[in-house]
Amino acid sequence: MPDSVHHRWPRSVLQMAAGFWLFGALVQIWRLLSLSATYDQALFLQELWSTAQGRPFESSLSSVLSGAVAVHGGLPRIDYLHLGQHANVLTLSVAPLVALIGPWALPLVQVSLLTAAGLVLWRLAAARLAPALAMRLTASYFLSGAVIGPMLENFHDLIWLPLLGFLVVGALLDRRWWLLALAAPLLLLVREDSGLLLFSLGLWACVRRPDARWAGAVLMLVSVLWVVLVTTGIQPLVDASLADRFLQEKFGHLVTDVSGGTVSVLWAMLSRPGALLQALVSPPGATLGFVLALSLPLLFVPLLSVDAALMVAIPLLVALLSQGQTALSVTLRYVLALVPGLYVGSMLWWENHSGSWSQRWLQRSWIGAISLGLVITLVSNPHRSFSAVVPDSFVPWVHRSPALMLQQRAAALSAVSLVPPEASVAADTPLLPLLAQRPVAIRFPNGVRYLERDGRATSVDWVVAFPGYYTPMTPLFSWESGQRAEILSGLKALQESGRYQQVYERAGVVVLRRRAAASPPEPG
Repeated sequence: MPDSVHHRWPRSVLQMAAGFWLFGALVQIWRLLSLSATYDQALFLQELWSTAQGRPFESSLSSVLSGAVAVHGGLPRIDYLHLGQHANVLTLSVAPLVALIGPWALPLVQVSLLTAAGLVLWRLAAARLAPALAMRLTASYFLSGAVIGPMLENFHDLIWLPLLGFLVVGALLDRRWWLLALAAPLLLLVREDSGLLLFSLGLWACVRRPDARWAGAVLMLVSVLWVVLVTTGIQPLVDASLADRFLQEKFGHLVTDVSGGTVSVLWAMLSRPGALLQALVSPPGATLGFVLALSLPLLFVPLLSVDAALMVAIPLLVALLSQGQTALSVTLRYVLALVPGLYVGSMLWWENHSGSWSQRWLQRSWIGAISLGLVITLVSNPHRSFSAVVPDSFVPWVHRSPALMLQQRAAALSAVSLVPPEASVAADTPLLPLLAQRPVAIRFPNGVRYLERDGRATSVDWVVAFPGYYTPMTPLFSWESGQRAEILSGLKALQESGRYQQVYERAGVVVLRRRAAASPPEPG
């Protein structure tokens, strides 16, 4: 490998990475300023803030999403551990930065990790491909909807996957066992299901890299053991959400009883090969569109690459078998598990077909494919990140101008400033990232009651809601219309009960405070 590849990146690559980082950082900052960052942003902020306070994994906002609350109708707990839903051990390393710079730490880490992954990809490609071809492959990464979409989303714990996936494959390719021994365990610590990606990378090494076959076998074995240990041993000790909610939501259409956990669900699916095959290709149009959209920025090379097929095999299988709105979306976080295989698999295909690169029509076609994919990504307004410039709807016209968004933020900040830093609070979704750095924050209008550490039921001291936030979108969007109606109904019910009094209302924001007479803990 050339010395320049080891020690420095060309200026053009650094400029590309800097542009990607700056674009992502500016959009993420705007999302925070415009109240576009929502529930998961608040959940991870609270979890990392609690970790910095010496309470790892603790999050009342995560408790709202637990099986005990979402499925069985219980009350959220102040001391609930997010570990019961996702074993995101590596993400806890961000906690010191949250303690230092607060909510700005999350977008900084998210954008930086995905940028670093692109730089690692270039190093892998530059050692094996012509400079122009390595540059084009790297550009397709930075301009891909499968990378841009997850970068602009709320903070999430899958942002480590491209970087660590590239490092694992690079270690296998170069037989750098010390790097493999470092990157592979870190990949497992991303989340319990990141073992699926590591298993696929090990499978690829077993089939395609005879010199690293033993390492691939070890990766496959360790991945299986880790997934089984975490999902059947560790997580059930914390919470039953994996069986009660997550397995049911994703695989309930294939398995009637998911109470036995991951292993029993896998066995039940394998025992129904016909239903499994049908789920893989259904719905056929969405499935085909998903696969084509993923490979478009790479000029559909992953469809020709055996290496890519092996590297994405298990994560893609899970994506195609899953049900729900997140299953076949190219711009959601879950596609990051496919990114290492798609890009390294394409790199290896080009290494074996380098003569094709000299054809001008192919080079122009690739530029066109990258451009088309980028336009589709931006126009689709992923996660409403570009709502300031891209209308949420053209017919009928629904658009919130940047001035309106900033006015809404000013109104929200005025209301939020009334709530003491340690006070318990219930707030609706766009306000939660502003209020998450406290022990008790729950979602309104879902409820105002929660369980203390000793198990006693009580109500939050403050309620902050923003029904006016949804008003511009109610003419078209049913969810926003329903949310606004539920918030108004909930606020009215709390005031009529006599337990809360209104202390603020301006520009569509309402603040309620619990009356002193209602302050003692309530019976469960």
